[in-house]
Amino acid sequence: MAGSSVEKVQNGLSGLSLGTNGGSAASAGGDKNTGIEVVDKSKDTHHTYKVFYYSDTIFTTVTHRASVVDQWLADLYKDYDGKLNNLVVGLDVEWRRTRSVNTGIRNKVAVLQLCLDDRCLIFQFAWRDQVPKSLKDFLGDDKFIFVGSGIDAEAYKLMVDHDLMVARTEELGSLAAYKLPDSKWLHRAGLQSLVKEVLQQELPKTRFVQSSNWERGLLSDDQIEYACLDALVSFKLGVDLMSRANPSRTYQNNKNNNRRPEVVPKDSEFPELKNAVEEKTKRGVPLKSNGGKTNGTNSKRTN
Repeated sequence: MAGSSVEKVQNGLSGLSLGTNGGSAASAGGDKNTGIEVVDKSKDTHHTYKVFYYSDTIFTTVTHRASVVDQWLADLYKDYDGKLNNLVVGLDVEWRRTRSVNTGIRNKVAVLQLCLDDRCLIFQFAWRDQVPKSLKDFLGDDKFIFVGSGIDAEAYKLMVDHDLMVARTEELGSLAAYKLPDSKWLHRAGLQSLVKEVLQQELPKTRFVQSSNWERGLLSDDQIEYACLDALVSFKLGVDLMSRANPSRTYQNNKNNNRRPEVVPKDSEFPELKNAVEEKTKRGVPLKSNGGKTNGTNSKRTN
């Protein structure tokens, strides 16, 4: 996002400090700074949890029903009325990392996570009744800034797998390298490294959970905590970095050198993505991100 755009984030930043009303719960992953607590698993439509991260409590809704997504987004619009312009939203996706035995093709995105302030939505595509129109409208609204590590890759997958266009994205690694010009290496940093460098916190991540079956009907506590925290820290990083002063003009001239290249993935990495995008392009589906650039992707980082 251009420096001038970063300066317009004031509405989205106002009043977004994370709640600290949470207590401590034992983490499914054994980390003392994280934890998860069941609030309600009695409903067929959705389950609710409290996820803890240091002093923050995140009220998390897990669902496969369009009606629940509709209500979650309706509550968001109501609660943030007057502060929607440039509102920062943490976004992350998960998919089953093992490729199809028969075709070798990457599995589709199974889970979408959205987080802002003290709320998180985890939507299970693999078990959905339908893709909610409200979700399509929300992701496609360019007054929201969707932030994440490898965000263009994730937006790309959402478009290819589920015809969901993310209108406005901000890559956290590039933003960190721009805002912290003495740490240019951050443009290649993964989420875990960004959290440690920028927020001075630790983000527990295990390969076991990351590579687990995200297509299962009932996600485990480990999976829910993992998914929620990825979206949460993305949100926190976005708010933190956008609230920082812009660097001097000299550093601004070097911004493009810090930005991660936006390219269509190599055929050897995601051949099915390239073919799908070519097909969508023929049908007239635009591939645009901030500034009208062609959306590109690299494979999702693991740290």
